[in-house]
Amino acid sequence: MVGDPRSGRRPHWAVLRAFLGVGAVLGATAALGACSGDSDGSGDCVTTRTYFETKVWSPFMSTTCFKCHGPGGLAQEKNAKFQLQPAAYPGFIDTNLANLTEISKLTYEGTSELLLKPIGEMDHGGGKVIEKGSSEYLALQLLVPLLAQAADTCKPAPNAEIAAVKMLDPASTLRKATLDLAGRLPTAAETSAVEKGGEDALDAALDQLMVEDTFYTRLREIWNDVLLTDRYLAYGGAAVNFLNSDIYPGIVPYQDYDNPDQSLVNQAIAQEPLNLITYIVQNEKPFSEIASADYTVVNPYLAKAYGVNVSFNDPKDYNEFREAKVKLANGVDLPHAGILSSPVFLNRWQTTPTNRDRGRARRVFEFLLATDILLIADRPVDATTVTAEENPTLNSELCTVCHKMIDPVAGGFRGYDEFDYEVYDPEGEWHDDMFEPGFNGTDMDPTYYSRALQWLGSQVASDPRFLINSVNRVYKGFTGHDPITYPKDVADPEFQNLLSAWSAQDDFFRGVVTDFQGSNLNLKVIVKDIVKSVYYRGIDAGSSVTNESALTDVGTARMLTPEMLARKLEATVGIQWRYNWDWETEHSYLTEDYLITYGGIDSDAVIERLTDPNGIMYAVQQRMANEVACHATAFDFTKPKSERLLFPKIELDEVPESAGHAVAGSVDSIKSNIVYLHDRLLGEKLSKSDPEVERTYQLFLDTWHEMSETGSADMPWDCRGRWDWTTGEDLPDAVIIDNDANFTLRSWQAVLTYLLSDYSYLYE
Repeated sequence: MVGDPRSGRRPHWAVLRAFLGVGAVLGATAALGACSGDSDGSGDCVTTRTYFETKVWSPFMSTTCFKCHGPGGLAQEKNAKFQLQPAAYPGFIDTNLANLTEISKLTYEGTSELLLKPIGEMDHGGGKVIEKGSSEYLALQLLVPLLAQAADTCKPAPNAEIAAVKMLDPASTLRKATLDLAGRLPTAAETSAVEKGGEDALDAALDQLMVEDTFYTRLREIWNDVLLTDRYLAYGGAAVNFLNSDIYPGIVPYQDYDNPDQSLVNQAIAQEPLNLITYIVQNEKPFSEIASADYTVVNPYLAKAYGVNVSFNDPKDYNEFREAKVKLANGVDLPHAGILSSPVFLNRWQTTPTNRDRGRARRVFEFLLATDILLIADRPVDATTVTAEENPTLNSELCTVCHKMIDPVAGGFRGYDEFDYEVYDPEGEWHDDMFEPGFNGTDMDPTYYSRALQWLGSQVASDPRFLINSVNRVYKGFTGHDPITYPKDVADPEFQNLLSAWSAQDDFFRGVVTDFQGSNLNLKVIVKDIVKSVYYRGIDAGSSVTNESALTDVGTARMLTPEMLARKLEATVGIQWRYNWDWETEHSYLTEDYLITYGGIDSDAVIERLTDPNGIMYAVQQRMANEVACHATAFDFTKPKSERLLFPKIELDEVPESAGHAVAGSVDSIKSNIVYLHDRLLGEKLSKSDPEVERTYQLFLDTWHEMSETGSADMPWDCRGRWDWTTGEDLPDAVIIDNDANFTLRSWQAVLTYLLSDYSYLYE
C-alpha cells in the first residue's frame, strides 16, 4: 500500500525494553547502529520503513528469505502467508513491510512467528535459516515491536547529498520549464512576476504553461514513447486500412487515397489513445480514466469514421474533442476501457491464437503498472521439465509463477478477435485451459465476461502501482531518465551510495504520489512536483559532496529530443532548420530527415530513444549549428533593429577595429549583443566583463580578422538575406543583404554557430 512517505514509525525505547530487555536493546543498537532519541519527536531517529530497508531487507531478507518467499519460491508455491516481492515490483518496500506487519501479529506463546520460524523453533518449511543471537536475528527483534506501533512522530532524515545540491532559481526554472512545456521563451511579464514572487509565483506560472497547446504535444510525445501508436502515422492510410469496414462502416469513404480528409481521419484513429490521455489531463479528470473511462474522445473526423452522432462547434476543427460511446454496426455497444479498447491499441499490440492475449497482458503491466513481469519472476527454466508437463502454463510451477499473473489479465481481452484485432463479440468464448480471467489474485465475476476489459481497466486504475507508474512516466518524460533501480549487490563498494540515491528518489516519488492522490489524480500535480524538484533543476552538487553516485540522475542536463530541439530553435532563433523550397508544407530536418539519426523513434522499427550522443549525432549537431546560423544571421539583420530576435544591439557596419586599433564604441556594442545572445540562447546572465563573453568576443574578432585578410565579401547563397526564413517569401529589394562588405556578417555567424553547438543549448 502506498502511504505518506513523510510519516513514519519511531522506535519507542520503552516498548523495546519491555520486549527485549534493557541489555538486549543496548547490545542490538550498538551492533546495528539503530536510532536513538526520545519519544516526542526530537533527537535522531529513523522511520520503521528506513530501518526495514537498511537493516533487514538489504542485509539478509532480500536474499535469505526471498529465495523461498519470493515469486516462484517454495513458500509461495505452498501458498504461505509470508510472501515477498522483489525490487522490480513497484513499491516493493511498502508492500513487503505491510506483509511483514501482518505476519508479525501471529504469535505463539506470546512471541511473534516472525522471530520463531527463521530460527527453527516453530514449523518452518525452510528450516533454520538464521542463528538466534545473530545480527540478522537482532535486527528482526528490533523490527517486530516497531511493526506493532500504530503511528508516531518520527520523520525521515533529509538526504544530506540531495540537500546540498543547489537548484536553479525560480526565474531560471521558469525559462527551462517554458521551453520544455510550452516550446517558447517566457515573456518579460512572466519572468518579472516569478522574480518578484519566487516559488509561489513559479507555481502559478507552471499552471498557466499547462494550458498551452505545446504542453499537450509534449504529453502525446511522452505517452507515444510508451504506446508507440504513432507507428500508424507512417502514411495517410496506415490506420484507416486496419479498421474493419463491416463493423465501422463509416471508414469506407476514407479508404480512397484521393479523399482529402483521409490523412486527418488516419491521424485521428492512430492517435485516439493519445488524444484521450490529453483530454483527461486538459479537463483535469482523474488520470486513472486512461484505463477505466467508459468512453472515448472523438474529433469531427473520428466521429464520422466511427459513425458517432456528436455535434461540434466547427466540423473542420481537428482539435475539437467530445466524449463519445461507440456502437458497432452489429448493434453491439463497445465496452470502452480507456486506451485499452481503442482499435489502434489492439492493432499495435496484436495477439495470436497461441499467444492468447498474453502479450497484451504484459503490456498492461508494463504501460500502466510499471511492472515488468519477466523481472518479477526472473529465474532459469529447465525446458525438459517444462515440456514433460501437460499444459505447462497451467500445471508447471516453472511456468505458473508468471502465468498466474499474466493469464488472468489476458482474460480481460476476451471477446476480441485473434485475427481481426478490433472486432469484438461479447459472447466470444475464452480458453478453459488457462487461469481464470481476473487481476491480482481476484477472479473476475462471470457477470462481467461480456465487458471483461472494462472490469480489467477499473482494477488496473485502482491498483497502487498505477499511481507509481504515472509518476514514473512523467519523471522520465521531463527529465529523460528512467527511475533509479534498487541496487542489487550488497558487496558493491558503492552500494551505500547507490542505496542513498535510490532512497532519496523513492522518498521523493512517494511524496509525489501522495500529492497526486490528494489532487483527485490530476496529472498536472505530478508535472509541477517534478519540475520543481532537484531532479529537474539541480545545478551544483556543492563542495561537500564526494560521492557522485549518491546523486545519480540529479540535475538539469538532458539531451533534447529532436522534437524538443526543433521547438527550441524556433523559440530562440526564430526559424526552423529546413530547406528553402516547398514552403507550402511544414518541414523540419530534426523531426523528419534526421529524426532517427538524431536519436528519435519511428514507433515501428526504432522504438527506443538515444539519450547519449554518438558520432553521427554529433555531426548532426554541428551541421544544424552551421546551417541555422547561416540562415538566421543575415535574415535577422534584414529586419529593423527593434524587431530583431538575435541582433538588436548591433549593426553590420560596426567593426571591432580600424587601422589596427579597437573601435571602443563598436566593441562595446558587440559585447552587449554577445551578452544578449548568451542570455537568449543559453539562459546565461553575464556581464560584459565575464570570461565567457570575452571568449565569445575573441571568436568574433578572430573570425573578423580572418575574413578581412581574404578581402572577399562573397556570401554562400543560402547565407544571404534574400527571403523570409519563416514563410519562404522573397524579401523586398531594399532590405536584401547579398554580401558581407564589413566582414561582420560571417563573424556573427561564427558566434551563432558557437552558441548553437554549445552543451547548454543542446542539453536542457
